[in-house]
Amino acid sequence: MLRAFQEHIATQKLFEPRDKLLVAISGGIDSVVMAHLLKKSGFHFSLAHCNFGLRKKDSDYDEDFCRQLAKTLEVEFYTGSFDVKAFQKKNKVSVQMAARELRYQWFSELLKKKKISYLLTAHHGNDVIETTFINLLRGTGINGLKGIPEKSGQIVRPLLSFTKEEILAYATENKISFRLDKSNFEDKYERNFLRLNILPAFKKLHPNVERTILNNVANFKEEAGIVNDYILATLERIASTNKGMLYLDKKMLVKEKYLKTILHYSLAPLGFNATQISDLEKNISSNGLTGKSLLSHTHTLTIDRLELVVKKNGAAAPGEIQISSVAQLQKCSLFKVIKTGSFEVPAKNELYVEAAKLVFPLLIRTRLTGDRFMPFGMKGFKLLSDFLKEQKLNKFEKESCKLLVNGNGEIIWIIGYRSDERYKVNLKNKELIKFTLVE
Repeated sequence: MLRAFQEHIATQKLFEPRDKLLVAISGGIDSVVMAHLLKKSGFHFSLAHCNFGLRKKDSDYDEDFCRQLAKTLEVEFYTGSFDVKAFQKKNKVSVQMAARELRYQWFSELLKKKKISYLLTAHHGNDVIETTFINLLRGTGINGLKGIPEKSGQIVRPLLSFTKEEILAYATENKISFRLDKSNFEDKYERNFLRLNILPAFKKLHPNVERTILNNVANFKEEAGIVNDYILATLERIASTNKGMLYLDKKMLVKEKYLKTILHYSLAPLGFNATQISDLEKNISSNGLTGKSLLSHTHTLTIDRLELVVKKNGAAAPGEIQISSVAQLQKCSLFKVIKTGSFEVPAKNELYVEAAKLVFPLLIRTRLTGDRFMPFGMKGFKLLSDFLKEQKLNKFEKESCKLLVNGNGEIIWIIGYRSDERYKVNLKNKELIKFTLVE
């Protein structure tokens, strides 16, 4: 196993001999064997142990064991104690999730403080198999079948190609002692139930089931790469972003052969669940009603006439900005403002106003119910809501639309869309203010 371990690290380029490594050590067989393999391979590493205090005296015995192991291997040892139950209560998560959050937060701090290249965890092949089964039971696409990545940022898992049986055999052959966690033999947890009951039953039918599944996972990983390449190429055609919002072209989505998959890969990472995505698929396929919104914990999706528009929750438009002078106006980050004596036909993001027509304080605000203005080129008034509807703006664009309002209450400019006829420039006037919207 030692030679296979060394060759695997080298061929997969998981890390280099010169790298500083931090090993997440629990005292269990997996992390202890990994530490011994690293020592025999000549890598420079230290050990980091989390004491969660959940197993009372056994938790302290684990810490003592890991401290002694560090002395035996002649490496540095770090330990941290955590109040898991307090974190669990505060954040309303499970004990397992609380421990995981606290653990990785501490590891991240150590990596930064000690200038360590990589964190090594002792996940192995059986963890991959169990994760694949769990994902299947919960519902997944091919990405859920490709297992656990060997390298993710600063986290490296060098034992993923080895089974639990191979790790146990190495520990026995080399007389390596380790700690046993009794909770690993309780099948009340989903992962433990699979490990203790389901996989042994499969092994009776197929003795090589572990290696077979790992080989399949390797195939799934490669096939997932092909699928992801297709998804990315498709999204380049149908998706765009602007001002923090995601736009998906409905006409192009309807033509997609794999519509549900495209929607899943686009929206599941934003918190939308399988039911929402399925409903959305039906809506698009049947050209259903527009204006409907879907909510995830982090995002809101609105079905617009031509697009699906996704906006992050809480990304509200800024509040009112009051401007009391030209000097203050020139400091406003929303515009580039200059005084000028010449007029040119303005672009969509530009506005010319006669300085004498400005009544301070000016106000920059979002729209209010009943707002009216006289669109440039027209003689009568129009409700702002009607004007925005004619511009075919989606819900979020309407909500974030800003107005430049004069001190007398008149709307000067629907910023970026249309100025007011009442503020049409007299070309003989040489005292003008030019606004240029900063995108």
